[in-house]
Amino acid sequence: MQTAATKPVFVGLENYWNLLFRDRTFRDVLGNTLIYVAATVVAEFLIGLGLALLLQRDFRGKRILVPLFYVPMMITPVAIGLNFRIIYNVEYGPLTYFLSFVGVPPVKWIASATYSLFSLILVDIWEWTPFMFLVLLAGLSTVSRECLEASLIDGASYWQRFRYVTLPFMRGSILVAVLIRMIDAFKAFDVIYTVTEGGPGTSSAVLSFYTYIVGFRRFSLGDAAAMSLVLFLIILIPSQLLFRTLRRRS
Repeated sequence: MQTAATKPVFVGLENYWNLLFRDRTFRDVLGNTLIYVAATVVAEFLIGLGLALLLQRDFRGKRILVPLFYVPMMITPVAIGLNFRIIYNVEYGPLTYFLSFVGVPPVKWIASATYSLFSLILVDIWEWTPFMFLVLLAGLSTVSRECLEASLIDGASYWQRFRYVTLPFMRGSILVAVLIRMIDAFKAFDVIYTVTEGGPGTSSAVLSFYTYIVGFRRFSLGDAAAMSLVLFLIILIPSQLLFRTLRRRS
């Protein structure tokens, strides 16, 4: 026996109102997303910049060492997620084994609401710091040697040369690297799906993954569409600010 199809009902902005003001889970996931993006982008930028400054000079073995830093970026995210799921395992994972030598008790890295998001941040940093390193290393090649030599003759210290000569020349590279990584971090899905599946509960879920849960597991397409638009606006605003800054500098 066939049942009558449910007629679609126009609800206006009700989905957005429910998400922003009534859905506590959505607000928690939004908070996770902002923490995840901020922590990963800042850490990857600082580590990548440090490695780029350290390895910009020519030395024996550089042609072998530098390409090794690119390896994590070239591995399939799903493979990375599955490997880290094993590494984080509290019973037989190598991380628990090595930490036991320094007296650290077993930690439920991905089974605890306290550590699950932090564990995902570490995976993202390991995977995408090479990208930041690559872009910033290329940016260092644009720094004028004449300006550096002139500042050295004038008696500028290393930090003064870095602040007033190196950073201004690298500003375009820095903005591009941060923009690309920020957008990519907002879209994080593969590693989260394979390592924690957003759990326990939604303690490690970010907005892109939670949209998938709501839309394709709960089949609440209206809420999922609203979340997608909110995520789009969240990415759009800082991206436009960075684009304007980049145009102004260029």
